[in-house]
Amino acid sequence: MLVFRPKYLRHIEAFTKTSTSRWSLTFHCYSDTPHKKSKLAPLQERRMIDRFKIFAKGGDGGNGCSSFRRSRHDHRGRPDGGNGGRGGDVILQCSPKVWDFSGLQHHLIAEKGGHGESKNRIGTRGADKVVHVPVGTVLHLVEEGEQEILYNVAELTEEGQQLIIARGGEGGLGNISFSKDSRKPMTVKEGACKDTVTHLQDSGDDNSSLSTGFPGSESVLILELKSIADVSFVGMPNAGKSTLLGAISKARPTVGHYAFTTLRPNLGNLNFDDLSITVADIPGLIKGAHQNRGLGHAFLRHIERTKVLAYVVDLAAALDGRKGIPPWEQLKDLILELEYHQEGLSNRPSLVVANKIDEEGAEEVYEELQRRVQGVPIYPVCAVLEEGIPELKDGLKMLVNGEQSCKLCLDQILLH
Repeated sequence: MLVFRPKYLRHIEAFTKTSTSRWSLTFHCYSDTPHKKSKLAPLQERRMIDRFKIFAKGGDGGNGCSSFRRSRHDHRGRPDGGNGGRGGDVILQCSPKVWDFSGLQHHLIAEKGGHGESKNRIGTRGADKVVHVPVGTVLHLVEEGEQEILYNVAELTEEGQQLIIARGGEGGLGNISFSKDSRKPMTVKEGACKDTVTHLQDSGDDNSSLSTGFPGSESVLILELKSIADVSFVGMPNAGKSTLLGAISKARPTVGHYAFTTLRPNLGNLNFDDLSITVADIPGLIKGAHQNRGLGHAFLRHIERTKVLAYVVDLAAALDGRKGIPPWEQLKDLILELEYHQEGLSNRPSLVVANKIDEEGAEEVYEELQRRVQGVPIYPVCAVLEEGIPELKDGLKMLVNGEQSCKLCLDQILLH
């Protein structure tokens, strides 16, 4: 520990007095107290990573061993070198505990196999590299030679489902797999990689080529996440979707009085006696979302697997001189964005949630909405006060069960 005595302080004071004006002495104070990072503002939260590129390589196989067991009666010795161990595999496994790909690494390499040893001991098998990915992960294969992408080569849609994306290499052969006399022409025991040995014999390779472990396979993949939910809340920013999700389920998403509070899809469960419904709160969509405006078109893919669409509109968006748009125009923009992203995406059972019915003047807007939108049920709710929530739950249950099948299209919306 460094201790400053008074005589050293006097020397420092004398130095500061005699120093010229262009020289300065600066003291820095240090503390053992750890520096606390300032809390990020809501809009500074990290965005959900739902697209990720990885390079996977299986572990290389271990080398075979070349050794001889000699005894008093056998001076020449007999081969007893074991085979090398197989390399590990790179495996993707579905896990509901993972939300996105933020915990992944770009390079996934499995462990190498162990080398063979004397006394016919086989090398240890390399450990597998198991990586957890969210449920709903879609794999696209990238061909390095031509830089072409093969889309939708595989999907992981069930909890615990596994997929090997890079296999480990086979271990090399020990000299016990060859002839007892290594000076004789190479012969192989029955069932010991005859095809590989024949190929190497034809190419003029010696036994050392066989004893070397084979490299693991490689692959370059693009992982893409498509959330799996029975119901998706679709609406403009600040329409109250997150508050509504918290009102009908035990989910506690981030809620704020500003646009784009939700930066990643939130999931909640709506439980009945005989049914459990998964509900997704999709980040707010704005006009031009299919052109990567707002939070981008990346979140539109999360709606592709949804069975039921619940359009959440803000009844008070255009009241009292606010700069919002009426709820029927909100519906029009939402349907257009879904269709621009993927044709037929809005063609599924739907309902309309008219939120913020408690606002002054919202009753008249709700009546006008009923007149302009026909063919789908409209549920007036107040997500903050949880008014109208039981009726909305029953409506969602009937659509998921197939008891009702109401679809919303542009022809059902009267704009003028």
